[in-house]
Amino acid sequence: MFEQDVVKPEYIFSYTLSLLALSWAVTLLAYFGFIPLFSLAVFPFIPGLLALLFLSLEGHPVEVHARPLLRPVTGSAIIFAIVYPFLLLGLAVLVALGTGFGHLSGGTGQGILAWVLLALSAFLTAIPAALGQEYGYRGYLLPALTYWQGRVGGTIMVGIVWGLALAPASYLAFSAQDPGFAWYLAIIGFLFTIAIAFAFSYGYYLSENILPVVLMSILSFLAIPAFFSPSLHSPGAGSIPLIVVTWPSPLPLLLLVALAFVPVFIWLFSAMDGEVDGDTL
Repeated sequence: MFEQDVVKPEYIFSYTLSLLALSWAVTLLAYFGFIPLFSLAVFPFIPGLLALLFLSLEGHPVEVHARPLLRPVTGSAIIFAIVYPFLLLGLAVLVALGTGFGHLSGGTGQGILAWVLLALSAFLTAIPAALGQEYGYRGYLLPALTYWQGRVGGTIMVGIVWGLALAPASYLAFSAQDPGFAWYLAIIGFLFTIAIAFAFSYGYYLSENILPVVLMSILSFLAIPAFFSPSLHSPGAGSIPLIVVTWPSPLPLLLLVALAFVPVFIWLFSAMDGEVDGDTL
């Protein structure tokens, strides 16, 4: 990274405050009826749009704007983006079945073809939103914080910002499902976001391109409701579950499995740092 490309700490701080303020404002204003509910559609685009704005305010050239999308994508980054969501969820399923806290769904669904068509439609629809989110978090904020705080520190800080930005929406969604556990589930969801931020950072570091992370984000978004129902009394993935395991809430289980991977990613970050230190500039 060239010195003129470095994002200064004051811009990181301003970006973070702006991101949280806008994310919370859009969520709460829509929830309380001050703006139309469809305004929530802009929520995932806030990180990316703010990143473009701050890059322009900082005077970075266009090639810096495009760098998170144009760096060569490695095969390992693509493989990791595909494997990780299903590895995480597969292990969570095994733990749920092994402990007896979950059981396979008895739903028959709508058939494989209907599921494939719905999944393909959802995948294509989710691309712009995932791109907007990842450009901000992994394309702008993560490299900036990594430069100043290192891979582990940068990842934790991005995870905290990511979790805080989602916190109001998470709490309101959980309140609608089960008001008695809303705060508990919102806190678990916040911690889960920090835990999986390590996987998203690793996916970015493999090629320093956000496209594999966009793929991983979409697959995670689609796979979690396909594997788990949000509560014990509602089927996962709507009415077409495939490998659904019911659970009062899957979040505590997913958090435990995601946390188990964190030491692995910290070790991988250290290995990456060793490779960088050994390079001849």
